[in-house]
Amino acid sequence: MKLGVLFSGGKDSVFACYLAKQKDEVACLITIVSQNPDSYMFHTPNIRCTDLQARAMKIPILSWPTAGRKEEELYDLAAAIIAAKERYAIEGIVTGAIESVYQASRVQRICRDLELWCCSPIWQANQIDYLYLLLQEGFSVIISGVYAYPFDASWLGQTLNEERIRVLASFQKKYKINPSGEGGELETLVVDGPIFQQRIEILKASQIYAHHRGQFIIEKAGLAEKRGRQENPEPCHPPAGNYRLIQCSEAKENGGSKILLDDLCSEPDSLFKCEFVYPIRAALKEYGYGSDILHYSMLSPRAIDSYEKIILCGTPLKDDGYLCHLDRLSWIRDCRKPLMGICAGMQAISALYGGSVLPCPAIGLTEIEIHRESLLLGEPRSLEVYQLHNHAATLPQGFSLIAGSSDAALAFQHPCLPTFGLLFHPEVRCRWILERFAKLPA
Repeated sequence: MKLGVLFSGGKDSVFACYLAKQKDEVACLITIVSQNPDSYMFHTPNIRCTDLQARAMKIPILSWPTAGRKEEELYDLAAAIIAAKERYAIEGIVTGAIESVYQASRVQRICRDLELWCCSPIWQANQIDYLYLLLQEGFSVIISGVYAYPFDASWLGQTLNEERIRVLASFQKKYKINPSGEGGELETLVVDGPIFQQRIEILKASQIYAHHRGQFIIEKAGLAEKRGRQENPEPCHPPAGNYRLIQCSEAKENGGSKILLDDLCSEPDSLFKCEFVYPIRAALKEYGYGSDILHYSMLSPRAIDSYEKIILCGTPLKDDGYLCHLDRLSWIRDCRKPLMGICAGMQAISALYGGSVLPCPAIGLTEIEIHRESLLLGEPRSLEVYQLHNHAATLPQGFSLIAGSSDAALAFQHPCLPTFGLLFHPEVRCRWILERFAKLPA
């Protein structure tokens, strides 16, 4: 697949590009140059350095201007993506979103309207673990802006290292900040890394700072030969038990309750697994439960029998290929162990039990009402949930409606079995649902 990467030059967009290049073709970078330094959507510090980064990575770049007016800037983003689609024949967009539903949902809507795939491969990553991973993989990251207490001017222009990550972890605990800057607390610039063929050399810079807000302003920079990994700071040694590798290759874990995560994405080991499967595994791990990942095309009766509980994971908006291969999921009807389908997984359960899948687009946060008590969701009340789907499922005959309506169920349960369906994504909001599922009696 030919992809365009929404590119700011900061660590998140660079690392997302790095992951995308491992799986697909990155045809271009797309940089939005905002005139508004306080843009809600776009990174602004040293944004002009993206041209140098693109040259260092040998990837074409499309720079697009915007006045940066809230919400109106989305029209400029759409125009830039359309231009990239026409110029580079891209089929999808990659973002560096981690937790910002505001940003992620708006990009998803644009991609849906333009019939493009959309992937955020570091979505819901543990932020401290992710910072260690940047060092582990050989990225050189400098702090280019700070915008919150307790950051002072000493952070500006400094390179991210283990000591600063430890300080960021303490800030997260004490001040509730996002250590990766996902809440706008800090901005970064990547000057070298494994996808750079040359490094960025800063020749002249200055800084401004007042009232816990400041920027490291690069006035002159160029490309230089890479120094080699051996000349970089000492190897990264993250704290034992804290580090979790984010990777796009198959990974298996043991321990706790034996839970199988069934990947419903069309392609085994795709980039989309990073967004729709790994966050579930990570959430379960934080609650003390191990899990294995298997693609639905690779499941065998023996594999299914070896697990105590099964979760059918979601898929990207454009991916409903599993509905054409329901024969490979027919085991669901015979499953007697705890089973939970998330979004696409719920649709598969409905279809196999005689329900229907129907158009019902929804992207972003919404409040839903729990109609009846259940072991999975608890007592009736309202919940804020994250939805990302083009389709919903009707309530199969005999199933109990937990939330939504019979025409478009948001949550349901089999009348006799511990089989549940959720149209929303609990790995994004309401992670406690995953823990409750893991605790269900096998």
